[in-house]
Amino acid sequence: TFQMISSMLFNAFLTAFLWCRLARCDQRSAQVLFANKAIIERRDGKWLFHVRMYDVDSSLPIVEAHVRFYCVSWVDYDNQVKRMEQPQLMRPMRILHPDDDLGSVLFTSVPFNVTHHIDFYSPLASEGSKDGLNYMRGHGLNLREVDQMSGSNAACCCPVCGETYETFENLERHIAFNKVMEDADPSYPIAGTHRDTDILKPILTRKFDITKEDIQENLRGKEILCVVEGIEPMVSGTFQALHSYKVEDIAFDSCFAPCVSQIKNKAVVDLDSFHQVVPVKATGSQFSVLETRSMSSGSTLESTRRALF
Repeated sequence: TFQMISSMLFNAFLTAFLWCRLARCDQRSAQVLFANKAIIERRDGKWLFHVRMYDVDSSLPIVEAHVRFYCVSWVDYDNQVKRMEQPQLMRPMRILHPDDDLGSVLFTSVPFNVTHHIDFYSPLASEGSKDGLNYMRGHGLNLREVDQMSGSNAACCCPVCGETYETFENLERHIAFNKVMEDADPSYPIAGTHRDTDILKPILTRKFDITKEDIQENLRGKEILCVVEGIEPMVSGTFQALHSYKVEDIAFDSCFAPCVSQIKNKAVVDLDSFHQVVPVKATGSQFSVLETRSMSSGSTLESTRRALF
């Protein structure tokens, strides 16, 4: 009887040990690729931070993959300690695409660009560029300007009547309309109204803006951490893939080179082009040459090309 019990316990231990070894999915993160360079570009008046990522094992797509960005800053951490605040080394960064309000879900079997908007609330924007601006403060919440532009949150406040508006254009219309209404009544005082220049100063309707030099200077001493989390489909284990970028790893005024092409009715990823960036200031003909070279650079090596569908 003792021998039978010992044999059963040994078999159970051996089975559990082997299963634990097989069920480990941390190595799956090595198959998630991040581009060597991140990109910061100005488009439609907005500064955008882009990261390209791709799961090499596209035949077994990651389940419920989603992405997060964090800004790591020892400078801000030390300043918080000096001010006797609760120190936070990592600050979360809101993601514009894919929308983090919807979970920042990814389909990693196709190269994907993840975008962060460098707005008033972004940790990549310097505090000096925000001084005096009439923006609603987050008071601990992590806000986005894009939510204000779409009407989800209030962006600015009228200092006279306290009315809040989603855009500065609406605030300007509000001030102009009330000036007309107040001018129509001669008995209406000027002090404390929408005609009081001591209250309504031009900076109240000034939008947040920042230069490339400001961003580069603010990025010094900071590191952007990218986290992709998902479920490995074979053993249903959760894993994380991590990658970080410093200021020297970021290209300005550039875009990622095309890395997906269609060959014989199949989508194919060229891994040699995956890490390449192209300056956006290049002319159309020059961009076409760079695109052709990047798409054909790995054509002689089958190992650098992955069929998707």
